[in-house]
Amino acid sequence: MRHPKRPGRSGGRKLHRSRLAWLTIACVLHGGGIEGAEAQRVGQTAAKPYVCPAIPKPVRDLDIPRFYGDADGAKVDPKLEILHKAAVRPLVEFVSAMAIASDRTVEGNHPDAGRCALTWLNAWAEADAWQGDMVTRQAEYQRKWDLAGVALAYVKLKPLATAEQRAAIEPWLQRWAAKARAFFDDPSRKRNNHWYWLGLAQIATALATDSDAHWQTARGIYLDALRDIRPDGILPMELERQERGLFYHVFAMMPLVVMAEIAARRGEDWYGLEGGAVHRLVTLCLDGLASPQSFEKLAGKPQEQPVNARSGWLSLYKARFPERVSTAKLPTVPDKHRLLGGDIRLLLRTIDARQSR
Repeated sequence: MRHPKRPGRSGGRKLHRSRLAWLTIACVLHGGGIEGAEAQRVGQTAAKPYVCPAIPKPVRDLDIPRFYGDADGAKVDPKLEILHKAAVRPLVEFVSAMAIASDRTVEGNHPDAGRCALTWLNAWAEADAWQGDMVTRQAEYQRKWDLAGVALAYVKLKPLATAEQRAAIEPWLQRWAAKARAFFDDPSRKRNNHWYWLGLAQIATALATDSDAHWQTARGIYLDALRDIRPDGILPMELERQERGLFYHVFAMMPLVVMAEIAARRGEDWYGLEGGAVHRLVTLCLDGLASPQSFEKLAGKPQEQPVNARSGWLSLYKARFPERVSTAKLPTVPDKHRLLGGDIRLLLRTIDARQSR
């Protein structure tokens, strides 16, 4: 099948895959079909009725190469990175579209975008997406990250879901969570930041499917993470990443802060568990982000620059503990990420609204 030609271009050059991905996400974001998104791009003002984009082909089997060229996971290999990005592209596009649609749904501007997203989710659930062969270890890592993003997005979409959609999507999320959890039952698997991200995926599944069992699994993983934090705030396995030591401390902290905030919505103080260990990790990360040189002595290597401060955690932590945070020297930390299901503030608003009913 040929892609549509770009208007106003001689020769009718084919639309590049990344352009198609942008159009799909723009459709969900702006509440219009492919035609509506293209009209916005070329400056047309005519309103278009909402058209739900075609459902992308579900992905069951994951064959994703590792993007590091060294055993320590400190040096990204540019050639492997290209292969990695190509392998994850359809997953990134799908999860991103779900995150965007769920945010717009909560904001109340485009419920049709939410209903469209639910048709996508229903189709991928019926196809058992992410439930096939995980060819590489990196595929298993991707599976649990994507579970967190999809399940958290679904929490925001769930009020619009039909009974039939819930009957397909929610058991699928629980099967997905079980398979993601089973990978770590092998004692040879490192329970480092990947384990903590599995905790976020489990608490997301708990919220999405009203499952206390998944909530308790998430709490157990959270406690494991806290016990990994040394008195000085260091996570030893993340420090092994050398020049990416600071990056991986922040990456490990990101799901832990979000989990604590979600738990607070149920009246549970996870910040205070294990003597408030998570505060030690946050303080170390805040100091490192304000002055990456401080991490050089800890890791024994200059830290990768610029340091990616990730997403979602800073505004939440500062709102709850303003006395612990000075943002004067900190990099920008967005509130949105696809692995958080979109805007974390809108997620918490959804949880608060559900709790008040």
